[in-house]
Amino acid sequence: MTLTIGYTMKAIRTQVHLLATVILLLSAGLLYAQSEEQIKQFNQEKQDYFNEKLEMSKSEKEAFWPVYKDFNNRKGRLMEEERNTYRYTNQNAENLSEEEMEQTMKRILELKTRILDLDREYYIGKFPEILGHEKTMELYMAEWEFRRHLIHRLRGRDGSGRGKGRGLGGGPEGGPGTGQVPF
Repeated sequence: MTLTIGYTMKAIRTQVHLLATVILLLSAGLLYAQSEEQIKQFNQEKQDYFNEKLEMSKSEKEAFWPVYKDFNNRKGRLMEEERNTYRYTNQNAENLSEEEMEQTMKRILELKTRILDLDREYYIGKFPEILGHEKTMELYMAEWEFRRHLIHRLRGRDGSGRGKGRGLGGGPEGGPGTGQVPF
């Protein structure tokens, strides 16, 4: 019985370590240090993309963007805290006690719950008040499409990793503002 429990906890520790490593590697590529100008350019491209996809009226844009920016900032802080927790776990996995591993897992799940609660607050409450439910669903889908668009661009058109690099501006390959969807 002791062998089984020891093996199980070791397996859990290994899985947590592996999961943290994978998440850090995936986020490292997307969380590359950016200048303020790149962040501004990214935010403008995202805004243009959503405006085009959702076909928002002027009054919808004026009401929506301050609310969305608040949502995005709050969600970003929670996701950063989650990444930091993964990073801590990855860097200290070999030295964490069973209790610390349990507390770390609880913290990760608490952060995921808070992110989900925030999504509910905005996607079920605040966004539909401005856009209605149909456009809110379109927004949800547009966020996924925008992420996919960025991943394709970061990887390059052929998926090899070669291509436009980490630049965020639109170009002849299509994208927001060009009337073409590059996927």
